[in-house]
Amino acid sequence: MTLVRGWWWLLLAPLFSLVIFRESLGTWFFKDDFAWLGLGLSIYDFPSLLDALFAPKAQGTIRPLSDRLPFLLGYGLFGLDARPFRIFIFAVHSANLILLAWLVFRWTASRVAAVAAAVIWTAHSSIAQPLSWNSSMNQVLWPACMLAAFQAREVGRNAREWVFFLLGFGVLELNVVYPALVLARFPERWRTTIPLFVASGVYTVFNRWVTPPNSNPLYAMDFRPASILETLWRYLQMSMGSFRPDFRPELAEFLLGCTVVAVAGFLLGLALERDRLMFFGLAWFVICLGPVLLLRQHISDYYLAVPSAGLGIAFGLSFARRPLLLALPVLAYLTGSLVVSREITHYNRHESDLARNLVLGVKQAAALHPDKIILLAGITNDQFWGAVVDSPFRLIPGAKVYLVPGSEKNIDAHPELGDPSLSILPAAAARRALDTNQAIVYSAGGSPLRNVTNLYRGIAALEWGDSLAAIVDVGQPLLASQLGTGWENIDQGFRWMGPSAEITLGGPGNELFVECFRAENEPRQELVKLDIYSGETWVGSFSVPRRERFVGKLIIPPALAALPRLPLRLTVTPPVVTPDDRRSLGLAFGTIGRRVTVP
Repeated sequence: MTLVRGWWWLLLAPLFSLVIFRESLGTWFFKDDFAWLGLGLSIYDFPSLLDALFAPKAQGTIRPLSDRLPFLLGYGLFGLDARPFRIFIFAVHSANLILLAWLVFRWTASRVAAVAAAVIWTAHSSIAQPLSWNSSMNQVLWPACMLAAFQAREVGRNAREWVFFLLGFGVLELNVVYPALVLARFPERWRTTIPLFVASGVYTVFNRWVTPPNSNPLYAMDFRPASILETLWRYLQMSMGSFRPDFRPELAEFLLGCTVVAVAGFLLGLALERDRLMFFGLAWFVICLGPVLLLRQHISDYYLAVPSAGLGIAFGLSFARRPLLLALPVLAYLTGSLVVSREITHYNRHESDLARNLVLGVKQAAALHPDKIILLAGITNDQFWGAVVDSPFRLIPGAKVYLVPGSEKNIDAHPELGDPSLSILPAAAARRALDTNQAIVYSAGGSPLRNVTNLYRGIAALEWGDSLAAIVDVGQPLLASQLGTGWENIDQGFRWMGPSAEITLGGPGNELFVECFRAENEPRQELVKLDIYSGETWVGSFSVPRRERFVGKLIIPPALAALPRLPLRLTVTPPVVTPDDRRSLGLAFGTIGRRVTVP
């Protein structure tokens, strides 16, 4: 009873968070979630398990304890039930709020300051994203490691601090800033932070060494001081949590007013108090934000989720010291932040509902029509970029799902995110599948999905001609007519070629791309050369490394790019000989295609 009476106030911030983010408890999976949920599909032995957990993925990140293990375990234990993910994320965030409140109370002996710090942190609009999107749970797990490490340092548990500090590297690479936070809080203990800085330095070198160069311009680092200051200013504009008029343009003036009142009040409180702990809160904000200031082209609100804990410390203490003076600024801060948080939460819930209706509808359709191709009509732009692009249907055993020809007309182009044409069954193959009763068409424009196969039989006869497909999934038997000599039978959705194989692609297209596979344990050298010819003309070549999946792209010579039919010959050096039947094989292929790109 003494514990309940004495520590009940630590639960106030978690209860407040549960109330304002309760809609997030019903959020399903969407966007990158499906990519991480499907991670286990590539695991078939211990080396592939290590690859799934530790191989650089998604812009070269290595996050086994956030992006990998929770999804592997969650999907393995609960399948497509998102509720365990929601409960886990909220539980960790509640623990974070309790840890922050406990630390502030230990530093100030003020329950008001402790509760205010945690409430101001969880009310920040940047928290809405990690609490309503599973793929950003690293923004919840990382502060758990840092706050637990801080708590261990406070009570003199050095070994425990190191455990949580090192675990943080498995959650998020931004964990390298932890030693700087310790130094900012305890400058007199600078000697004990040196080993922490060394560990962060070693991790940074190791991370840069093992991760391949990032070709995505969104994640290009810009080290120019002017660029860093400009990015910092943009984050400062967002830092009050309510400076997001893009969510509700009609409330832009109201949100701006909330921001002005909050900033003015907090700056006045900071000027009057000049408390060292308050300045530590501001240092926390800048230090945690520091590494992402290099990403000028990728400014995201959830990057403020952990830095905003520093605002909670600074402004919570300011409110505790001068409650009458700070009452109105805190109210303005909470009001504006909660308006934006609600918009973010509602948007994510809507996106996840669209994905849930689509994926579970397809799951039901696959159960009703086993062994048939499912063609989806009426896919909206939000449905594609919120679900389809990340291949959610591979999570449905046996499902073969494509979009109907012409679906790209309803989908906005985002080449940095993906290519819609890879999800669309070519017109000739779709028509053949319907004519031979191998496919069924469902309209995905509403919930539930509707069977519209009869309607599309007429559309196929009128609009889907017999022209060659520009993109060929060689593991799809409906497109086998475009394959020449040198191909093996379909094996588990792929098709092996011999040392040489032929294929003909339709047009138009000035870029050629191939998707091929090599096993990790095959007895060939590290790089295998794939040469591509059209007749006697050399089109280009790729050096295919020994890894699970390789995607290569090259520009087709202008004279060949103009051809409506492009015959190709693929040759692999050296081939590999199978130990059982002594067949000579080149590579296993998924998709080969051509498309139009803007130079």
